[in-house]
Amino acid sequence: MDNNPQNYNNYYYGEMNNYEVVPQKKNVCGILSFIFSMVAVVIMLISCCGLMFALVPYIGWILGFMMQFGNFLIVPLLIAGFVLGIIGVNKKDQPKGLARAGMIISIVIFALWLLAVITIIVLTILATLGIITTGFLAGLTQYLNQLNTIPH
Repeated sequence: MDNNPQNYNNYYYGEMNNYEVVPQKKNVCGILSFIFSMVAVVIMLISCCGLMFALVPYIGWILGFMMQFGNFLIVPLLIAGFVLGIIGVNKKDQPKGLARAGMIISIVIFALWLLAVITIIVLTILATLGIITTGFLAGLTQYLNQLNTIPH
């Protein structure tokens, strides 16, 4: 190949070959599984970290709404992520990475959510029985007990 102006394109860009371009396969179920599980992670983080901003005007109201509405969405999103992950892993001749990631994230977040719910239930029962005497739940229990003892 020489450096004359007629071969300018070949010199800088190489020769053109007519190879067929094969599109890369996509596992839609795997992608959706990963998306659903990550949305559940974000809702879980908003629910956990949103408590710090609960008393801030406007921001607390918005985060409070997102926390309450989001808590209803966590379990259906995790179930959908897990089921779509199983479907994505069982598809033949398609990538399985995002499907596996979606399944694992769904399982871990569901376990953390279940642990949080069980902890809240146990702490509420202990505060109601008077075993826990400090903290928010105990203070709320004492306040409600005082309301019940006021004569009408």
